[in-house]
Amino acid sequence: MNDYANEGLRTLLVAEKEVSQMDYDAWNVQYSNALCQITGRDEAVNKVAEKIEKDFTLLGSTAIEDKLQE
Repeated sequence: MNDYANEGLRTLLVAEKEVSQMDYDAWNVQYSNALCQITGRDEAVNKVAEKIEKDFTLLGSTAIEDKLQE
């Protein structure tokens, strides 16, 4: 990843995580509630997303050249 970044390439990581149905259901209630907030929605959604977006198993990575456009 460092080599890709040093070359200025856009990177993509592919990872997986197994989540039980019970854990997903509990998280999804919190996520749905965050989406319904009128104020502070982005912050609430990000906070809930952080709860599930951890402990992944990295499967691979790739990179592409993404030239700047006018």
